[in-house]
Amino acid sequence: MQEFFSIYPKSCKLQPDTYCAPIEHPDATRLYGLKNGNLYTHTRIYAYAALTGAVSGLLIVAYRTAIVSAENFRDALIGNAPPAKVVLLWFGIVATGAIFTALFVRRSPLIKGSGIPQVKAFLMRRINFDWKRELPLKFAGGTFALGAGLSLGREGPSIQLGALAGTAIEDIFHIPDYRRFLVTAGAAAGISAAFNAPLAGVLFCIEELHRNFSPVMLTVTMIASFMANVVMWIFFGTSPIFELTILETLPLRYYFTVILGIGVLAGALGSLFNIGLLGFQKLYRHVVPREEFRVISAFLVAGAISIVFPMIAGGGNHLVSFPLLSTMSFFAIALLLAAKFVFTLFSYASGAPGGIFLPMLAIGSVLGGLVYSLLGLFGYQSPYLPNYILLGMAGFFVAVVRAPITGAVLITEMAGSFAHFPAFIFVSIIATLTANLLRTKPIYDSLLAQIPPLYPEQITHAAATLHIPFMEGSSIHLVSELKERLPGECILTGIMRGEERLFPYLSMEILPGDEALIEVDQRAARLLKEKLLKLGMPTEDEQEIKGNGASFT
Repeated sequence: MQEFFSIYPKSCKLQPDTYCAPIEHPDATRLYGLKNGNLYTHTRIYAYAALTGAVSGLLIVAYRTAIVSAENFRDALIGNAPPAKVVLLWFGIVATGAIFTALFVRRSPLIKGSGIPQVKAFLMRRINFDWKRELPLKFAGGTFALGAGLSLGREGPSIQLGALAGTAIEDIFHIPDYRRFLVTAGAAAGISAAFNAPLAGVLFCIEELHRNFSPVMLTVTMIASFMANVVMWIFFGTSPIFELTILETLPLRYYFTVILGIGVLAGALGSLFNIGLLGFQKLYRHVVPREEFRVISAFLVAGAISIVFPMIAGGGNHLVSFPLLSTMSFFAIALLLAAKFVFTLFSYASGAPGGIFLPMLAIGSVLGGLVYSLLGLFGYQSPYLPNYILLGMAGFFVAVVRAPITGAVLITEMAGSFAHFPAFIFVSIIATLTANLLRTKPIYDSLLAQIPPLYPEQITHAAATLHIPFMEGSSIHLVSELKERLPGECILTGIMRGEERLFPYLSMEILPGDEALIEVDQRAARLLKEKLLKLGMPTEDEQEIKGNGASFT
């Protein structure tokens, strides 16, 4: 009989002749699945995921339109060698946008930067979102920053905007139990709509936001990603973001020569990028201690860059270009690469709303062009410049983010053909190995560590359900072993196996891929979660929980 008391905490002492009444808690159906309502529950989750995807898609369409309009206005106003009156007008506009954005950042610190670390922090219960305030401020601040010419991207903010849309739907319809599903769905929808790459949106959530996926979560992200992509198709058509088509597949002999070289260079440059970004942040904070002044000064520098060196201003869509890179000399491309690299580090270190997703791809594109030009100096002419550009994008992205599957699939979707997928996989592997050998951490894990958690008194006294995944190689194989290692304030309420919720009797075997559902006090959820995640990790990794593991929900 003692097996059936496994849902109670260790601190609960039953006296002799104690009568165990049937569960009558209002959340009993949610916690214990008494009514076997899986089909109904999943249908509701999928419906809300579809709504989240559609709303996120509309939001990203509006965000993209606003940024493109701001960039077109900048290009039309400045042009080539603008007169003094136009320069003064331009700096007046930039200064106004800078002041507003600085006020936005001061009002809502979570709108700073990319937004991807914020989503990861939310999923690991470090922070809470206030979508009513943060969504409009992130939208407006990102538009001002990219319109001013900062070397930032819209893709990271699109992921945060999608996640905020998910929290909005959860809040409006009063469905807190679906929060982690809808936030993940919104994030997938954000990247799908931003890049017109639905599969990459799903894989990014698997590789970056989560490391253990249930079938329900996978289906949720697929539905939201598809819906966002449909919305994007309606407004912008089905053409890829970058107009770059590969006409010829690289021969096999290029794999262990050119592709290997691009992978190594991308891995080394990506590691330098990660180190440089953190270094620039420290330096900028030291030189300009006030956060508002950092934002304003970055806007003014970007305004000047837009006039003096417009090629490195903005996210960098124009740098992913065969005609541009094919006509530039090796030294011109090298200068462009160095300038874009440094300006991106400077822009992100300012704390202005905007991501590094698109600038990373632009830098990778220029790196591919540099390799092509370098080979040309030695007499190796070939028709494979578009291949090199996309290989550089995949390699550099993977080296910085450390998400090789997402990188390979994202670039494949941009190339419009899976015939080149093996080359993108190979360059992603080489770039990952190079970055790992150089011992640099993935950039979003480093940025996640900078986000301070909420203080316990800011969190309401409520219960929270932690989803703790178990991986191949975990030292825990039975529910009884898990219960022995649970802190006393934790209540094991179930085991998720696929889409089925199982009762956690003591002799039950815990299989790789299972999730333990553990109820805790919400005030202690963050600290307990970081401890509990170690239980499901492979034995050799138990002593070191990395930042990417902390994003489980």
